[in-house]
Amino acid sequence: MRASWYRETWRSALVGIVVVLAGSLLLGGLTSFGQTYLPAWASSFSNSAGGWTLLAFLLVWASRVHPLLGAVLGAVAFVGLNEGYGVVSAWRGHFYAEPFASVWTRIGLVVGPLVGASASVARYGTPLWRALAVTPLCAVLLGEGVWALNAIADTTSPVYWIIEIVLSVLFMALVLWRRRLRMPQIVLVLAVWLVGTLVYAVGWSVFAAG
Repeated sequence: MRASWYRETWRSALVGIVVVLAGSLLLGGLTSFGQTYLPAWASSFSNSAGGWTLLAFLLVWASRVHPLLGAVLGAVAFVGLNEGYGVVSAWRGHFYAEPFASVWTRIGLVVGPLVGASASVARYGTPLWRALAVTPLCAVLLGEGVWALNAIADTTSPVYWIIEIVLSVLFMALVLWRRRLRMPQIVLVLAVWLVGTLVYAVGWSVFAAG
């Protein structure tokens, strides 16, 4: 990695924390309104793991923190998104779990560090590591899109799930094109992406069935 994985100044750490915490609470609150006001083909965004993973990834990436703090802020982003959603939903008169009691909070604490560290590596890593850092996000988007088209397409619009699949492929193609990787490296990145997609799809199927 070109920049130290742990190096932060007090200013960079403070700015990063403010960006992620404030941004996640705001965007989480907006997703509550999205359930009501987004068109039918896009309303699944507010309840999709892919959508929230994309938001968390972008928030940490935009914060410009390095991977160690990025891992912490990845968890903060997921929890902030969930709590922002919960507060606004309660304010609108909809039932939601008590603060920090939702299953999504626990999931965010588990997967958030991976997403946050990946977002930071995508900014500061070498070309190969930058490409690999995008695979968790792309795996979630592709895995959820494929799973949803097979499992819940009869109750939700398939348009959003197709958009997730297209975004996954587009992000992967873009990062491979920009990083100018050698063929063995490209094969490695694609393999990690597809294996991650399979792991996500199987794990999500088990979670949804439970």
